[in-house]
Amino acid sequence: MECDSAYVRRCHKVLKALDAPLEGWFCVGVLDHGVDSFTCELCDCKKVRYIHAMRHEHYLADIKVGCICAGVMEGDILAAQERDAEAKRHSQRKSHYLKREWNAVGEGRWRILYKRREIFIWREQFCSRDFFKININGEQYHWKDNRRMGSFLAAQHYVFDLVESEVT
Repeated sequence: MECDSAYVRRCHKVLKALDAPLEGWFCVGVLDHGVDSFTCELCDCKKVRYIHAMRHEHYLADIKVGCICAGVMEGDILAAQERDAEAKRHSQRKSHYLKREWNAVGEGRWRILYKRREIFIWREQFCSRDFFKININGEQYHWKDNRRMGSFLAAQHYVFDLVESEVT
């Protein structure tokens, strides 16, 4: 797919104003903003949901942009669109996963089978505060980002992230 030349010129104009390189950018990740309300740092589109973090070895900061601007920056719109599509598929898988019903298997303990894995989440207390632990096929997880998981939902999200990272 080709991008409109006026659009490319507009993107390049903003990059020049930032004293940033016009070529040689690469994507370091795509973040799902959850809703389409993020503003692209390149074209000022205010309806971006999937944010491509673009990096260049000769530019100090990452630039967070939408799909088409990411394609312009890296010179490959199809690659940016594929990343965007994969981010949408990932978001849909997560949405479907979060709707699944967990089976109660005891006081403060739940079980589910997901992608051929037996997964347990259970609640414990420390200093009168609830926190949640995870067991995936015998592997235990108590912390996420050096913090205890303070809700069942936080534990569910972490389970999804762990299982997805194993699959990809």
